Amino acid sequence: MAALLALLTSALYGTGDFFGGLATKRHHAVTVLLTVQTAGLVGLTVTMPLYDAAFGWSDLVVGGVAGLAGLAGLTLLYRSLAAGPMAVVAPLTALTSAIVPVLWDTVGGGRPSALTGIGMLVGLAAIGTVSVESADKHTPVKLSVISESLMAGTAFGLFFAILSETGEESAPWPILGARLVSVALLLAVALGRRVPIRPAHDRRVMIAGGLCDTGANVTFLFALKYGALAPVAVLSSLYPAATVVWARVLLGETLDRRKIIGLATALLAVALIAGG
Repeated sequence: MAALLALLTSALYGTGDFFGGLATKRHHAVTVLLTVQTAGLVGLTVTMPLYDAAFGWSDLVVGGVAGLAGLAGLTLLYRSLAAGPMAVVAPLTALTSAIVPVLWDTVGGGRPSALTGIGMLVGLAAIGTVSVESADKHTPVKLSVISESLMAGTAFGLFFAILSETGEESAPWPILGARLVSVALLLAVALGRRVPIRPAHDRRVMIAGGLCDTGANVTFLFALKYGALAPVAVLSSLYPAATVVWARVLLGETLDRRKIIGLATALLAVALIAGG
């Protein structure tokens, strides 16, 4: 069950990133982030009565702290995507977002089984393989892009790790806390910098991205009820695969041999981690 929920998390994250990336090409990043986060907050608030969750102020506060890390990750990700090639940004961000929770879990005393450990390594390889573009698409990369990509992945990894410290029965209250903090901060930034709060167009795309992102956060918390942080985080970080598939389906981008191998490797990682 943990592997299935983590895989769903990665699919939702990848879909949300795809829609967010499309919107960012035509709007200010703060406008996109505010719309995405608000859409997720509204969607979560409406569905809260459907969850049988144990409320706790501590979980709400921890979720708010995690929300700061997640918002920092999204901001850095959008900056990196705007300044550098996806071939560099995506794999660096995905890899670091997977490694940080593994280290966090290990420091906390977590010890995955041998099969799960192999699956995690295969998963890390799949993340890089599915994200990297063909060798003939070289683009000069600034050091700032590399550093921001690494910082974005670290922030996402901290988001995962901090959420793992909430109660197992608290989902989705921590995500509500995360969204409340994110929306409040983004609204303050938008007003202070006089950035448009409401996008002139592409609202449906942003709303879809927000619902996917928040849905991914919720499924990640539920995955932690059934599995350890490290393998769940690695599977959740396979989100570039979903982005690649959507780009193929909706934008007509081709899937080269490397991406096909990467997708197949991802499926192998899922099977190994689930079997462990």
